[in-house]
Amino acid sequence: MLKQLRKPEYTGENRCWPCTALNTVLLLLACTIITVVPKKFAPLVPSSRARRLGVASALGFIGGAAITLRGYFIPGTPHIAPRLAEALGFASRESKRQPTEAGSLAGDNDVSGDRAVEALLDAGVVHAVGETLHLDDSFRTEWRAEMERARSGDLDREVRKTAPESIEVELVEDGDWVVVSAGSPESEQWLSRPVAIAEVAGVRALADYGIDRDVRTQSASALRAFLYDCPDCDEHLEETTASRCCGSGTSPLSPPDEVLACPACRQYVFRF
Repeated sequence: MLKQLRKPEYTGENRCWPCTALNTVLLLLACTIITVVPKKFAPLVPSSRARRLGVASALGFIGGAAITLRGYFIPGTPHIAPRLAEALGFASRESKRQPTEAGSLAGDNDVSGDRAVEALLDAGVVHAVGETLHLDDSFRTEWRAEMERARSGDLDREVRKTAPESIEVELVEDGDWVVVSAGSPESEQWLSRPVAIAEVAGVRALADYGIDRDVRTQSASALRAFLYDCPDCDEHLEETTASRCCGSGTSPLSPPDEVLACPACRQYVFRF
């Protein structure tokens, strides 16, 4: 039960402290209003003081548990709080939340990133022009077609068909995230819906290029750097920082992470 309630992308080392602070203040404010504000100014609260205290206590317990387990109580604050803190001049110095690493179907397989890129070059999927890599136009067309198929179908089923047989797959947060794991919390990889669509489509599109399955999975992760448009909504992607796109704080000892993100979905598809 607790595992289903937890949101590791907003808790633990990933906790967004501006979000935690904002939710705590709003929760305390709500409990205070229920307890002390006269009935004529708050017609929805109970009349008796005993019932008011009971409602305030219940709200405080539920809200506190949500902030502890999920990182927030009020929907939307993970995106609002970091921007509010930044506007007030606190985000860059006070927030210690590190942006969540983008999950991948590749997980912790033994295929290195260099080997994956070499496979893409050898197969003609990627071309080197000087020191710059470019995605083959015909492959991009095939990849986009596979993305359209993946997003219009049952994404849970599509990920299961693409991931290794030993991998467990679960859709959470109303399908906004796909969690893949080898059966333990430590092995969990959280994929946003755009990332899951891009990688499922990438693995499929690479199938006709003679690349081994394990290498295809890792290569599909690398391909996300070549996206122009969001795999899920077709919005044009932007190069920005994780804090501006997705509600992530930054460490005072390091600059914001540069990401390729969808401004509509508020998710990043690749971290540079």
